[in-house]
Amino acid sequence: MMSVIRPTHRKAGMDVKKMVQTILVVIMGVFLCVAGKQANPSVGESDSEQKEPVTITWFVAEEGYAKTWDPRKNVADAKILRNTGVNLEVKSGDLTDLDALLATDSLPDLITVEAETAERYMIENSGMAAPLEPLFETYAPDVNIPDSMKEWYRNADGNWYAIASYYYGEERVNEAYGGYLGTHNNNYVRTDLLEQTGVSMEDLKSKEGLLAALRAAKGLTYRNQDVIPFSGWWTQNIAEQFGMKTEDEEGNYLSKYRQPEWLESLQFGNQMYREGLMLPEEFTESLSQRRKQVQSGRIFFCTGYSNVQEAKDILCSNDKHAQMMYVGQVRGDKQNMPNLKSVSSGGWTVTMVHSKANHKREIARFISYMTQEEATLDAAPSVGTETYDIVDGHYMIRDSVKQEFEENYQKAAEKYFLNLEFFVDWTIVQKYQPLSEKQAFKEQYRGCSIYDSKAADAAVSVGTDRQMQELKEKIENFYRGAEIEILTADSREECTLEYQKAIAYMEKLGLTDLEHFERQQYQEAKKKLSRR
Repeated sequence: MMSVIRPTHRKAGMDVKKMVQTILVVIMGVFLCVAGKQANPSVGESDSEQKEPVTITWFVAEEGYAKTWDPRKNVADAKILRNTGVNLEVKSGDLTDLDALLATDSLPDLITVEAETAERYMIENSGMAAPLEPLFETYAPDVNIPDSMKEWYRNADGNWYAIASYYYGEERVNEAYGGYLGTHNNNYVRTDLLEQTGVSMEDLKSKEGLLAALRAAKGLTYRNQDVIPFSGWWTQNIAEQFGMKTEDEEGNYLSKYRQPEWLESLQFGNQMYREGLMLPEEFTESLSQRRKQVQSGRIFFCTGYSNVQEAKDILCSNDKHAQMMYVGQVRGDKQNMPNLKSVSSGGWTVTMVHSKANHKREIARFISYMTQEEATLDAAPSVGTETYDIVDGHYMIRDSVKQEFEENYQKAAEKYFLNLEFFVDWTIVQKYQPLSEKQAFKEQYRGCSIYDSKAADAAVSVGTDRQMQELKEKIENFYRGAEIEILTADSREECTLEYQKAIAYMEKLGLTDLEHFERQQYQEAKKKLSRR
């Protein structure tokens, strides 16, 4: 509360009412000035200050995503409004919904899409996206975005339009800053159920040990539900755990379909299916359905972080003994070192500013605020807003907050989590991680190789090449159906034969041409990375 120093004497004849009015005007002016500077920390004194909150409209092209802006109930929303003077109106849908907005010239102020969609290139190349460098130079020069991101996403016209979430740049992926490459290619197991199988955590790192555990888990129940031994099948994940390479000794890109580890992965999956360790619904279940299965406690062993994510925490909050823990990777027949693709280091989504957006100044300052280190921690799904203290340069989650999450994870998440990760730079979160977490990461991946995904992701991106896009879709659509036939074959021999038939048919469709295109894309990406 502001204190007012009262005068001890008055000039003769001064009108008291007029004096009070003058003081009130002065106080109000000071209040508005301070509030404006807090809401817009980069604003110079000569700028005219924003007096009322503005509303920024935003479309997120992510099916299933939803964000309800409510500063009264969500502390993260409240903090953004308090510090930026911005309210958000967030709507979401799939790419079809975005296409409708494009066709009707109805784009909102901000547009978020997955990084490698045709819609992103269309928006950039049609003049519908505002160039970001002049926008930030004018209104928010303190925006905290790595230069390498600007160069990786720089358009052929010379402009930078796209801000990526979860981008890993060399400026921050190093020991000095504190960032490092992670991977989502992990395996997880219910430790309480594992104890009932008599198999050790270490045994799960071999094919034979894992199969023994899955067979033992097949007859288990949890809360009157039959336990599903294995879930989360993705051929590439298992092939990488078996040591599949991305390039040959000359640095040429290797198509995944032809690698021996790819076939070994398919044969392993087929064996699990034939033994009833992987169920038929594995091939039809959506990501959200699988997460619900994890959350209900039915899954014994699961591969892929995206499958367990919050679901394992919700499960544990409902049953303290039902813990799904990281268990590393399984090795293949040759015992090669796992060669794991990093998380998408070029970013997950990109956010663009509509060239016709209103409130460009406030938009630039909002983005600048969201890219700062404190706001990044606030937006990070593993941290949250008003959940932590910084101690010796590392965030420490408060005990009271931990208790809230343990008692009711969903309720606490609705209170503390922003659910708006589209500017998050995870290397900032890594910088502030407790040292114990960083050390645990090093121990988990000892004996594994994690490679930067940028060039590999660029290799399989067709960009705006319509011909290659059609060829890629044709091949991938065929392979999706063929892989189910391979994995559900009646024998190992039939599995191998179905695989060989699939490769032969893909060659007829144009697989060799696609592979040639991918090799070119890979080399171009490596050149781009080497120039930075």
